[in-house]
Amino acid sequence: MKEEIYEASLDPAIKQKMKQLASVVKGDGKAKMTFYDTLDESFEGKRARLKAPVFPMERLWNLLGGAYDIHQHSGPSPHTERLFDEIDLAIHGCYMGLAGIVFKEQYMPSIRSVRLVQKVVDQWAAEHNKKKIELFGGVCLNYAVGGLNPDAVIASYRLGGKYVWLPNVDANHHRKVVGHGVGMGIDMIDKDDKPVPKAKEILELMAETDMVLGVGHQSTRERLMITREAVALGVQRIEINHVNYPLSWLTPEQCKTFADLGAYIGIYAIDETFYTWDDIMAIYKAVGPERIVLGSDRGHPALGHPIDGMKRLIIGFLQSGVPDEHIKLMCQTNAYNLLH
Repeated sequence: MKEEIYEASLDPAIKQKMKQLASVVKGDGKAKMTFYDTLDESFEGKRARLKAPVFPMERLWNLLGGAYDIHQHSGPSPHTERLFDEIDLAIHGCYMGLAGIVFKEQYMPSIRSVRLVQKVVDQWAAEHNKKKIELFGGVCLNYAVGGLNPDAVIASYRLGGKYVWLPNVDANHHRKVVGHGVGMGIDMIDKDDKPVPKAKEILELMAETDMVLGVGHQSTRERLMITREAVALGVQRIEINHVNYPLSWLTPEQCKTFADLGAYIGIYAIDETFYTWDDIMAIYKAVGPERIVLGSDRGHPALGHPIDGMKRLIIGFLQSGVPDEHIKLMCQTNAYNLLH
């Protein structure tokens, strides 16, 4: 009797992963001249066997050149390992033709260093005959800057800060999900769903400026109530960060609700094990390309280079059959409008 050996590749869960890979390769089902097409016994399928698969690299480069990475992490950071510092990442982005990068630091305002790095990368661009890249920063309202601290918002704005991110690692919802310091985090709303006083004061400050409100690590209820209040108070620029990240996951219908309020929906590369392209396409179809912005949310050594993250997003949309003009809206035009 033959020895029984478990074939993991035939496990239904593993086979589903392979089907997901095939759907990414083939995109919207149109002929892509891939290996999978050679299994097609139709006349067109037999013709496909004679052609080598070709990926339209020029389309990728045309879209990456001029793109904005709306959410990138750089070093040094006091509590988190980072792959590169802001100078390295800015030069890498400039070399690859990015139009801009938004640097987010979780514990310290990023705007002060960003202003200095802008000088360095401008000089590098001139010396290497490259188009200049725009760098943006801001402040994340964690405990390190006093939490919901209006003074931190004012200080960042005076230096040119573009983003004000609501608390992330110190948000009560974040701590509840990850199981760290539960009950010791920052809440944005009270028991009546109203913004806590300091949150409202910050929103009122932002309504007087052109800063972007970044909403991400709060509960869905908090995010919705804060966004509604921000709109009511006159905040013009809002982004709902990483809606495809498990901690801040939103359904396509919820994404549309935020988009209908005037917010941009941030789809980020992060770690691709967190989502499938079926998830991404469902958001794209529900919201439409006019209200989506793209970011890598990379910088941690485990996630790889931010540029690779941006490329993966663009390639994923291309292979899913999304028109180039829609991808350009999401990675270039919308981000420009949000930041200017």
